[in-house]
Amino acid sequence: MSQTSQSHPITAEAQPLPQIIVHMPPTAAAPPLTQIPEKAPYRGIVGVPPPTDPRTIQQRQKAVQDIYSRLLRSDTTAIALTGIAGVGKSTLAALVYRYTEEQRLAGNDTFTAEALWLNVDSSVTMADLAGNLFEALHKPMPDFANLSLQNQAQALFKALNATDDARLIIFDQFENLLDWQSGHALLDRPGVGEWIDAINSQACKCHILLTTRLWPQGTHEYPPTYMQEYFVKGLELNEGIELLRKLGIEANEQELRTVVERCAGHAFALALLASLLRNRHLSLAAFFQDPTYAQLWSGNIARNLLDYIYKQQLDGAQRKLLFAFSVYREPVPPDAAQSLIEEGEAISKVQIHNDLDTLLSQHLLQAVGEGNYQLHAIVANYAQSHFVEGDEQANRTALQAAHVKAAQYYLHQLELHYPPPEQRQHMSDLEPLIEAIWQYCQADQWQAAYKLMEENSMFSKLKNWGGDAILLELYTLLLPPEKWQAERLQAAHIYNNLGVVGRALGRTQLAREHLERALRIYEKEGDRVDESWSLNHLGRVYSQIGNKEQARTYYAQALRICQQEGDRLGEATALNNLGWVCSALGQKEQEQKYYEQALSIFRKIGDRKGEASTLNNLGRVLDDLGQSVQAQEHYEQALTIFRETDNLRGEGWTLSNLGKTYYAQGKLEQARTYLEQALRIRIEVDRRGAGRTFNNLGALYASMGQQERAREHYEEALSINKALGDREGEGKTLRNFGRLYLAQQNFDVALAALLLAQQILDELQSPYRYSAQEGIDAIQQEIGAKQFADLRTRIGSRAPQVVKQALG
Repeated sequence: MSQTSQSHPITAEAQPLPQIIVHMPPTAAAPPLTQIPEKAPYRGIVGVPPPTDPRTIQQRQKAVQDIYSRLLRSDTTAIALTGIAGVGKSTLAALVYRYTEEQRLAGNDTFTAEALWLNVDSSVTMADLAGNLFEALHKPMPDFANLSLQNQAQALFKALNATDDARLIIFDQFENLLDWQSGHALLDRPGVGEWIDAINSQACKCHILLTTRLWPQGTHEYPPTYMQEYFVKGLELNEGIELLRKLGIEANEQELRTVVERCAGHAFALALLASLLRNRHLSLAAFFQDPTYAQLWSGNIARNLLDYIYKQQLDGAQRKLLFAFSVYREPVPPDAAQSLIEEGEAISKVQIHNDLDTLLSQHLLQAVGEGNYQLHAIVANYAQSHFVEGDEQANRTALQAAHVKAAQYYLHQLELHYPPPEQRQHMSDLEPLIEAIWQYCQADQWQAAYKLMEENSMFSKLKNWGGDAILLELYTLLLPPEKWQAERLQAAHIYNNLGVVGRALGRTQLAREHLERALRIYEKEGDRVDESWSLNHLGRVYSQIGNKEQARTYYAQALRICQQEGDRLGEATALNNLGWVCSALGQKEQEQKYYEQALSIFRKIGDRKGEASTLNNLGRVLDDLGQSVQAQEHYEQALTIFRETDNLRGEGWTLSNLGKTYYAQGKLEQARTYLEQALRIRIEVDRRGAGRTFNNLGALYASMGQQERAREHYEEALSINKALGDREGEGKTLRNFGRLYLAQQNFDVALAALLLAQQILDELQSPYRYSAQEGIDAIQQEIGAKQFADLRTRIGSRAPQVVKQALG
């Protein structure tokens, strides 16, 4: 894990310096060696590991312990740490070295001799390897001049296996002894190939750790046996964020997450970013605002890691293949890349697979299974900016043309291998369309992208199948509509749909802004029907943030317009929404009337989805009125309709409601069956709903006396509630969490959770706000007024910390 240069000083006290460890390919080959001379002198290559100070280096404990445990296995002699340049192989090896020494000094008897670190540069020979190892073992070096290459390797191996004290031996930068394309030992390094064969073919008392970009190949194509590969990936998201903070980058979680994801956790790329920000006194927010800084970052990565490989080691065909893969954002088969290569530059399939092997051996390309391949993120970015050298505009034009071809490739795959529009039933049926739309947007072909979305009803289908995040991404790519001269009503349609998915994802401020833009356009264009839909959606946003009166105003406006325009569907939708507002305000009788009016209209116009949704709403009213049997009948009617119309989101919602009804009737096993069915569906297509169902299951398990399972389900629910900004869901879950601890007589946690629940549900004017107060009253009744007053004084301001600690 390569690190960067100086940290920005915070105080006058001296700060630790982050380290940069970058191993560059040699620019010239070492002079040829025909044989090892008699009694060959050897050059000392014993070194010290790179720094591992936790103040500036990520400790990667999980990876370190995994590698160490593999080294202890009796069927493993060597492990090769492979991976793209700069990903952190040497630093990871140094961390393993340190951990091994800590274990040895603590009395662990696996390795009883001090670990050995050998630096392998471009001039190291077999004599150097052998001489340093025999010296470390305190054994005389044999006369290699009179031994065959195979016997030289065996003599060295025997010495390592016959030693009294086992040790770990690390060869850093072992790729310097290997041919960069094949991974075989260089021709001018006699004995190295035989040495690789030896450590791969038998067990040894000492164990070996290699760092190398390439997988080492011996003199024969033997499969990995006693030598195993450990592919070093980038840092995990949380590790990358922690590293940036160690390097002095102060930014919010989302900004840090974005840069870690952009470089796939590549440690040295993150270190270069930190250096750029520090040297220019930039914040990460400023970095995102000016694309010039991103180009500077990419340039630093290129100069330090990729230029030599791309310009000096890859041939023209390999560079074209690299560029073709870089156009795709997901793993694709070789024929996807081949489809982008110009006809006059066509490459045979055999040649493509040979070139694939070269790119794979350098870890520029990664095999992800099922015959699909994907470039590392920093390689993809590099390739896209180097297709046409020295002419930025020509490079941009070539890249856009490639994106158009990629879109056409996906549409061809859709035609060949995917069901026609009328038979599409799952999100996976839309995958080529999603990618084609994305590719057209990258090519600045926004009108083509918008046309594809409309012709294939992408909004309604993805909404039903849980694709809100995908819709948000695709519609955002079309902003601002002015950049592609979108028609006014097209722009309004985009803003309206962005508002709908923004609300579903809990991004209420974004949703409100987009819906207000759509509303202004519809009003100016005189599109009364679509104006009413934007009003309906705006009402839902205001209802979600707790402003029920403003929501009712918007719904009433929408209802009036729909009645004037004869839009029966919009009228029924507005009535349904008005019913929800009445629910929050405790107006049950009026709520029921609105739903019954809406149900009548939906049935008259044959809108089965609307009918089923309204049956669900009516069931909930009956549930609240204690009429659970009648509620169950309504839910079962809704479930039948949703299943007949393949509406998975509605099916999951209804199953969850049925589970709650059976729970109210005391039929706990039936309740669990329905709730678990609901959860399986909602996890796939409705994460917000999944959070609600996790909460309901938690309450069920609590009533069954399974308190730990209840707690686990509440934790899952809260995680989803917070991730999606579902404040009402969060409040309801905290209420149930408080009840759980109340039952355990843990009054501190119970009161803290119930106070937080009450605060959230009051802010939202939720119909469930009174239930939190009931729990608080129960605590007071249990412990008495005086003790309760003391408890509330002690817990009140600390409620968030108390709940966080209880959640672990």
